[in-house]
Amino acid sequence: MVEREAGKTDVKVHQLVKNLKGDVLSDTELLHVYTIANGLIERMDIKEGEGALEGPSAAFSGEHSPEMIP
Repeated sequence: MVEREAGKTDVKVHQLVKNLKGDVLSDTELLHVYTIANGLIERMDIKEGEGALEGPSAAFSGEHSPEMIP
């Protein structure tokens, strides 16, 4: 966890996403960037590497492999 400027805190997290069968869809490390205002979380952004994540992950993009379709 790293406190940054003006109420922002970076938290490095390990994210493991599996489908209902238990197959690993994603195994990554990323940052949750929290903006704190008046002692409350005002906003949470997710960053991977140097840039923010744009749009849905592959798990939610509609590009499903056959084992992901029920």
